Amino acid sequence: MPELKRLNIFEKMRGLYTDVMSVRRNTLVEIVKMIYEDKAPEYVEMIPYNVIQKDVPTYRDSVFSERAIIRERVRLGFGLDIQEFGKHSPVLFSVKEAFTEKKIIQKPIVNVIKIGCERCPTDSFMVSDLCRACMAHPCTIVCPKQCVSKDDDGAVIDQDICIRCGKCAQVCPYNAIIYRERPCAAACGVNAIKSDQYGFAEIDQDKCVSCGLCIVSCPFGAIGEKSEIVQILIALKKAASNDGPPIYAEIAPSFTGQLGDKVSPSQFISAVKMLGFAGVMEVAYGADIDVLNLAGELVELATGKKNETNPRFIGTSCCPSWAQAARNNFSEFSGSISKSSTPMVETAKKIRETIPESKIVFIGPCISKKNECFDPEVAELVDHIMTFEELNALITGRGIDMESIPESEEIKDASASGRNFPVAGGVADAIIRQAKAIIGDDREIPFAAADTLAGCMHLLKDIKHGRIKPEPLLVEGMACPFGCIGGPGTSTTLLKAKKSVKDFAGRANWQIPSDYLKKPD
Repeated sequence: MPELKRLNIFEKMRGLYTDVMSVRRNTLVEIVKMIYEDKAPEYVEMIPYNVIQKDVPTYRDSVFSERAIIRERVRLGFGLDIQEFGKHSPVLFSVKEAFTEKKIIQKPIVNVIKIGCERCPTDSFMVSDLCRACMAHPCTIVCPKQCVSKDDDGAVIDQDICIRCGKCAQVCPYNAIIYRERPCAAACGVNAIKSDQYGFAEIDQDKCVSCGLCIVSCPFGAIGEKSEIVQILIALKKAASNDGPPIYAEIAPSFTGQLGDKVSPSQFISAVKMLGFAGVMEVAYGADIDVLNLAGELVELATGKKNETNPRFIGTSCCPSWAQAARNNFSEFSGSISKSSTPMVETAKKIRETIPESKIVFIGPCISKKNECFDPEVAELVDHIMTFEELNALITGRGIDMESIPESEEIKDASASGRNFPVAGGVADAIIRQAKAIIGDDREIPFAAADTLAGCMHLLKDIKHGRIKPEPLLVEGMACPFGCIGGPGTSTTLLKAKKSVKDFAGRANWQIPSDYLKKPD
């Protein structure tokens, strides 16, 4: 048997251009074309037919079902609420309010499109047709609840009394007993996805932290997020006609490689400007500000200045989903999660200082940034959020050939530390390197780091029960696998993204933030 690595739920479809990705992308592209070509609002009813052009079903049992799902995707694409399951009305009835450059999206950001949900089985063990009805039947012997029996066709599991211990699967000589789980629920690290009374996936919005990993883990594309692509495009059009303020883009450190392997970082900048953005700034600059702030806090702990008012550890705050999940599930650690502004916010502050009248759009891998912007202080600085996937759709809809994009002057806004932020472990490494530079020696500073929300929650549980020695002074949390490079809004594979980020960081003019920024007092 070939020794293939067993992929986790986050790795199985990432970087593959599946039919789900095609439908998502084509729906956004059709929306972009509609807005860019000044189509009347009524044209919105044509989008499902443009995306699903055949009159026979391609992906499901009915072409009418396929187009109904696209109709809900169009609502999300315009930043609108989806309809409750079972209700039907033209998109046109609600879409007119979305024809604005103003922010219109409301919570929740992440939504289940129930008409597209296949009501996948929840976690359970099942006997496959590999079962040989063997004489030994060890599966029946090891079951602690006697829920595995045997008939003429093979083993049978009574799901009503099975406790999902997996012992039957462990001893089966034919590997005939398999574990199945709902992909969206498996991707959720805060147990926010359950089933409603009909078996459809349902999101507990009180638990959900809008990481968006359920979206890219559903093989039927039955979960989607609200987009601001319409409002961004209208703002860009108004700026181009001098009917609105200039639009500036701040791009997340994971931007390299997100428009394809053949598009260089400087071509990425050119592509953004070709869309009508007046200027571009690296969010890695804001990461450097964040490093200086957190390194200052860490120095207080590392040099023995810790007192009763100090937190138990310094928890990073650059990932809003991790920070919210930590506060929601471990209230005793709420004071340990830094209140430092995120890199997106720090970068926006810098742009506002330079061009006060500008509108600012964050472009990155992150869906939870859309949720972060509901914070009034953040909303005053950042106007809209766009993922790399949405950027790709915007470029495609505008008819820009990515491989013919001209090179621009290389952007040089940040240090190597800030540019390494999106790779898991990069935040902690940057903070510790900066803290050591402030202290002036190479002392050991204990830290811990985790990626994926399940990993982060497990780490906090270990810290709570004192299972990590020495106890960390710094804790890095990342909601997405491998860090921000594994965000749901990315367009390339995890390994390619990691390499391109590292390569771009290696071209930075500075190694740590204090090489070019003033240290905080």
